[in-house]
Order: sequence, then structure tokens, then C-alpha cells
Amino acid sequence: MATTLEELEKRVLALEQEVASLRQLLERRPVSAGPPDSVPPMIREARALQPMIDAATEKAWAEMGITAEPVPVEKLRQMMIECGVKPEENSASREIIAMREE
Repeated sequence: MATTLEELEKRVLALEQEVASLRQLLERRPVSAGPPDSVPPMIREARALQPMIDAATEKAWAEMGITAEPVPVEKLRQMMIECGVKPEENSASREIIAMREE
């Protein structure tokens, strides 16, 4: 499906509005009192919440009966090939691209 000029104009306008909004946020952002390499508040909060996230994840896996360790990427690729997936076909990427174009 080809993108029309009108659709492109709408997308550019939306991008311009988003950039303007982000610029306003940056202008209102207070200057940090700490050294320039200090950890941003969002990162500090994420690090503080990580143990709770880990516990919730472990609980969810246990409730779903997931007990095995994650499969390494190389083994996963081999398992997919053994199940008939052909990596050279790139079907998953094509499906994602097709969904984006809808």
C-alpha cells in the first residue's frame, strides 16, 4: 500500500507537534543541583523498584508453571530450524512490516 502525500503531510505535522512538545518539556526541566554525571531520578526510581519487579516476575512464572532457565539464543535458533522455521525467509519481519503498513 503506497503512502499518499496527504498521509505524509499528516505524519510530518504530527512529528513537528511532538518535537515542539518535547522542546517545551526540556525548557521547563529544572537544572540538576548535583554533578553532571549524577543519576537521573527516573533511573534511581527504576533501580529502587527492581527488586519488587524481580519478585513479581518470579511469582508470575511460578504461577504459570515456568521453571526452566531461558534458552540461549543459539539453541533457540537451532530449535526453530528443527521445527521447520527457515531463517532466510524472514517471515516474522515481513508480518511486522505488513502490520505497520495497515
